[in-house]
Amino acid sequence: MVHSAMRILQLALGAAVLIAAGFANAQTPAAPEAAQDAAKPAAAAMKKQAHKHHRHHRHDANPAAREAAAAKAEAQRGRLDDGKGPDQYERNAFARCAVFKTDIDRQACAERVKQGAVSGSVKEGGILRESTVEVPVNQ
Repeated sequence: MVHSAMRILQLALGAAVLIAAGFANAQTPAAPEAAQDAAKPAAAAMKKQAHKHHRHHRHDANPAAREAAAAKAEAQRGRLDDGKGPDQYERNAFARCAVFKTDIDRQACAERVKQGAVSGSVKEGGILRESTVEVPVNQ
């Protein structure tokens, strides 16, 4: 009994929603030409604004597009640096020497970066740099 009453209520509610949707979508009589002509510029402006908003929203939703736009802007300003120049590689190599605690170790690291003998490869597991430093023995 309760189930059938609930089903009838659901059907009645569904019918009421469909009727309300029909009233909302009902067509009105055509407006006079003067009113239509006056409404055209406002409609065009709203459409342009909506298109602009859509393009802006779509652009923000794509991180790759946002990054590409930022890179293009930096390139136009002449400030685009890919970070792969020889100076950048050298700075990175010397920055790795900062982990050493003593000045002697940091200097030895810098010497290996500048003039150390190189062996190995990335494919083999790493590039080894070697330098020899002679340290006098205290007598």
